[in-house]
Amino acid sequence: MPGRPAARPAGPPSGRPARGRDGRPLVRPERRARLLLALALAVLVVFAGRLVQVQALDARSVAEQSLRDRIGPERPLPAQRGDILDADGNVLATSVERRTVVADPLIVDQYKRVEEKQVVAQGLEDAVRDLSSLLGRDEDDVRTALTREGRYSVVAKGITPEVWSEVADLGVPGVTSESTWARSYPGGTLAGGVLGYTGGDDGAGLGGVEAVMDEELSGEDGFQRVERGRMGQAIPMGESERVDPVRGGDVRLTLDRDLQFTAQERAESVREQAKAEWVSVVALEVSTGKVLALAESPSVDPERVGSTDPALLGSRSVSDVFEPGSTSKVVTAAAALEEGVVEPLDQFTVPYRMTTQNGQSFRDSHHHDDEPLTFAGILGESSNTGTIQVGERLTREQRHDYMQRFGFGQQTGIELPGESAGLLSPADQWDGRQQYTVLFGQGVSVNALQAAEVYATIANGGVRIPPRLVEATVDADGTEHEAQRPAGTRVVSEETAQQVSTMLEGVVAEGTGDAAAVPGYRVAGKTGTAEAPSPTGGYSGYTSSFIGYAPADDPEVVVSVVVQRPTNGFYGGQVAGPLFQDVMAFALAQRGVVPSGEPARLYPQTW
Repeated sequence: MPGRPAARPAGPPSGRPARGRDGRPLVRPERRARLLLALALAVLVVFAGRLVQVQALDARSVAEQSLRDRIGPERPLPAQRGDILDADGNVLATSVERRTVVADPLIVDQYKRVEEKQVVAQGLEDAVRDLSSLLGRDEDDVRTALTREGRYSVVAKGITPEVWSEVADLGVPGVTSESTWARSYPGGTLAGGVLGYTGGDDGAGLGGVEAVMDEELSGEDGFQRVERGRMGQAIPMGESERVDPVRGGDVRLTLDRDLQFTAQERAESVREQAKAEWVSVVALEVSTGKVLALAESPSVDPERVGSTDPALLGSRSVSDVFEPGSTSKVVTAAAALEEGVVEPLDQFTVPYRMTTQNGQSFRDSHHHDDEPLTFAGILGESSNTGTIQVGERLTREQRHDYMQRFGFGQQTGIELPGESAGLLSPADQWDGRQQYTVLFGQGVSVNALQAAEVYATIANGGVRIPPRLVEATVDADGTEHEAQRPAGTRVVSEETAQQVSTMLEGVVAEGTGDAAAVPGYRVAGKTGTAEAPSPTGGYSGYTSSFIGYAPADDPEVVVSVVVQRPTNGFYGGQVAGPLFQDVMAFALAQRGVVPSGEPARLYPQTW
């Protein structure tokens, strides 16, 4: 019609965006598609770049990092500790294989045990029950171990390989074992105080030979690392790293197992009979200083140190000191003879009680009338008053000097921890009484090994050889290294030693030591009965002893017996003499020593 405007074409005007009913512009589909395509291409470019970086540029470092992530933590491989052997190679201490059972708590609940096609156990609680039954552990303890946070938990230690085999047969997921070693002492308490014990996480030596020779015995630990999957399981044929441990070396001692056993068994019997606090038996080889036996009662089981009185964990024979009493009169005798102030047949009138020039009063152990005794008789009868008469001919310095020469107041150097040097005060510190008491073994103290060493010196012709316990060490490859033999030191002349030896034979044949005689052999020795110092001051009880050697004409073995605070008898000859006889008789027979020939021509005891 004329006058009507022409109709507008559909759609927005050219150059203007289309709008919806609400007036908002509508996006064109082609533009949205282009935008999405651009974004996708950008993401692909990023991924492609990262892929090129990972697979091409950083491939080696990424692979190495991935392998490190899969390789589990380093697990130690403990070295087997070396053995301790006796002189003949018999094992006194060794290491036995044990297992530490560990678990991965995250996968233990997947446990399932099937028997005859039937599920008989399943899940965490059944795993707890089955494991605790085989391991001999409380169920609560096992449950705690299996539910602990993390992927590594110790379930049980010290498990035998036989028990572990049964545990492994259960097939509990995540339960594995690590090899370790436990110390074993086949003889139980045999030489327990000498061998010592081990302990701590590394099984190091903590006492006795185990501690002193720890470096030689320990060896070198190794380690192992294996490649593991996401759940912690070892990947078969995966990467691994292993350094094998190196076994420790062996230590061979001078001890004779059979003699040690006999001495220790008899010491235990005497301790019970005498109702004593403790008993020590030391046996030395005269010509070398080798310790053949170092027996004590009570002894200790090195495998059960946790329940043992700490006082028993060392060797009393080297750590405990006592006043030697009359056994040390041999030092006074040797000093007087060496200095030429007396001869074995010199005559003395010996009273029961005497008073010295400075007013000190002394007496003998038994009441007697004045006795006409030779010097040999004074030693044979173990007279205190007679010994003082002889000792007064020596100066203070001479008395002290000879005690030092024989080893008083100094360690022997034995390969054991905790050795006491004993007590020997300087001569200028002796009071008016001590200057005399040291002549018969009071006011001075020694350990049992020092006391035995004195008699070994006389038996060895006057030459003192420090005692030793270690014969040799043996490397893991079998190479043996003999221990250094200490040099001897002359203390008195051979003539003096022979005179003292003949006097000591008289002690056994005609004096106080008759209970120590060994039929068929010439025995030299001396009894000792001394008051025992109390830890709280003063004296309480007695120290009873006998020390001697045989055959006296060609000495091979020294045996020292010390019985501390016996209550059923207390004289040295009565309590310690029979024990000496038993041990010496065994030692001579074991070594094949032929019986002695003609009896000695002894010095007369009286005049």
